[in-house]
Amino acid sequence: MLTSTEKDIYLEQAYVSMASAKHHMPDCHIVLLVDDQSAKTLEGKRKTEIQFVDELVVVDVDHSYSRQECSRILKTSAREHVKGDFLFVDSDTIFVKPIYEVDDLKFDMAACPDSHSDIPHNPYRDSCLIGHGHLLNWSIDNEKVYFNSGIIFVRDCAKTHEFYQLWNKNWKKYHHLTGGMDQPSFARTNYELGHPVQVLDDTWNVELKHGMKFLKDARIVHYLTTNPSVNGIQLFLMNSKEKLMEVKSGIIPNDIQQLFDDPFKGLSTPTLCLAYGDMMTYYHLTLDVYPEYMRMKSSKLVMAAWRFYLYVARVTWPIRRRFHNLV
Repeated sequence: MLTSTEKDIYLEQAYVSMASAKHHMPDCHIVLLVDDQSAKTLEGKRKTEIQFVDELVVVDVDHSYSRQECSRILKTSAREHVKGDFLFVDSDTIFVKPIYEVDDLKFDMAACPDSHSDIPHNPYRDSCLIGHGHLLNWSIDNEKVYFNSGIIFVRDCAKTHEFYQLWNKNWKKYHHLTGGMDQPSFARTNYELGHPVQVLDDTWNVELKHGMKFLKDARIVHYLTTNPSVNGIQLFLMNSKEKLMEVKSGIIPNDIQQLFDDPFKGLSTPTLCLAYGDMMTYYHLTLDVYPEYMRMKSSKLVMAAWRFYLYVARVTWPIRRRFHNLV
């Protein structure tokens, strides 16, 4: 899925992801969903970057939406535009081994738990999930899994078509409440339809920020473009915009290509691993606990309320942490 112009690095991310897939599976069939305006830019060197695409599907999108919102429209309507079973993969990913066993999966639809954790231990539970549940009018109290929608296995059947139709409807209804994110509407859709989404093994979608345990056995590494840098130092090589800018030449640098076989080589030095308790303490000691919100074009009142919430969360965390440990 791609919504892109010459000024961003989304095509470069997709190019690297597709190159890594073909590196391990030369015979795999890659379908790229792209909106009509982005398709017009795929000329010259940018045409080189779609050399691994076996099927280009151009979708007319209502461009009264922003480019980010157009990408979510493509994502939540993918089942409508792609024939047959498929594995949806976000562009900020790298395949690190063949995945031919995807054909043997016994699910109609499956995804990995977000942040490699159940809801009670999800690091964004307090700062994000509960609030989104209220905004979308569903409660997470009885939910066990909040899925990451970056990689989704999808059969071509009536149940998955129904899911995507409702997901797209829910995203359009609620996107203005969640900064355009698609995971909250994915979660609500799963809830409304009686939880048809099954749990996929963590190795299918290894989120670097929280899934270091699974990196050795990873099938696909999801390095997450939302991972922020500190003083210009990235968690992973692919989080560097400067490195992705090099890909605009149409040639993938060797230090990126080596990640296809050994993702550990992309980690920065030094890298500190935090266990759950220490990680949650860190999250609640910083006002940047959820930087996506800080980048939202919100009113001063909304931002003030958000900063007040984070202050309260930080101050009360020692008490709430003891409660978490008890339960």
